[in-house]
Amino acid sequence: MILLAIGMQVVSSFLFASGAILQSLGVRSTFDPKATASSNRLSIGGLLKLFAIPKWLLGLTFVLAGAGIHLAALSFAPVTVVQPVGILAVPWSVLLAARIHKHPLNSLMWAGVGITVVGVVGFTVFSSLFATGQDEFAFPPMLISFLVVCALAGVLSLLATRSAPWARAMMWSSVGAMFYGLASGLMKAAMDMLLKHGHSFGELTVIATIVMMLACYGLGVWMIQQGYASGPAEITVGTMTTVDPFVAVLFGLIVLGEGAGMGIGPAIGMAVTGAIAVYGVMLLSRHHPDAIEERRLASSEPAPAEAPPIS
Repeated sequence: MILLAIGMQVVSSFLFASGAILQSLGVRSTFDPKATASSNRLSIGGLLKLFAIPKWLLGLTFVLAGAGIHLAALSFAPVTVVQPVGILAVPWSVLLAARIHKHPLNSLMWAGVGITVVGVVGFTVFSSLFATGQDEFAFPPMLISFLVVCALAGVLSLLATRSAPWARAMMWSSVGAMFYGLASGLMKAAMDMLLKHGHSFGELTVIATIVMMLACYGLGVWMIQQGYASGPAEITVGTMTTVDPFVAVLFGLIVLGEGAGMGIGPAIGMAVTGAIAVYGVMLLSRHHPDAIEERRLASSEPAPAEAPPIS
């Protein structure tokens, strides 16, 4: 059954990567192909138009199918076995994008992929081995977490508009992944409240948790599409694969009390492996062929002529 779960997760990771590439192509098709990708911004109207683009809808179907297979795989094997296999979406997306766009894969890109995979696997191992999740949790910390993530998202969104072109897709995707990770944590919290701790569906705290979860999913979709619009799909995939589980795990450890028995050693291990994964995504973003080409074009543009002095 474990081998079946691993095989299912390999398929799931490929579907997620394929869906991300297709959605990215769909989003990018709504912009001027001659414009630099990092300057693209998706409006609300543009987001609604995506539902009329077959390529984008096919990508959404792939992503949803991958999510379903992932959930099924979790029923056959422990999360410590299944979750790391999902990180294959990063190299899958790099290979698929290179095949579609016919751009070369440099050694620094592969280094970024490898470092990201190692970091996320290490983080997953530490979080899975030392999380307990036995105690009931309170609602106020969940509300505070939601407000903190919204505040951080606002800051990162502002930075995304002012960051270097190579980093914009990573910044937008980080915001979306933060919302996705928090939504996953809130979903687990709602399920635990209903199934483990005897709350009823009509209780205000359960309703509020579900409302925050749905808000996070909606905001996450919006920001991830901004990531697709402003850079390569594989950057968004790498960022999501890194940031999403970090936020979900930290929510579980801190808010849901799953880290109550965690010592200083595992906490340091999580911090180190998390930093390694983030560095990998930054390396992948900075040395992607699209980012290199955009920097080359920017450096070759003539400087604007100075206005003559007023006599």
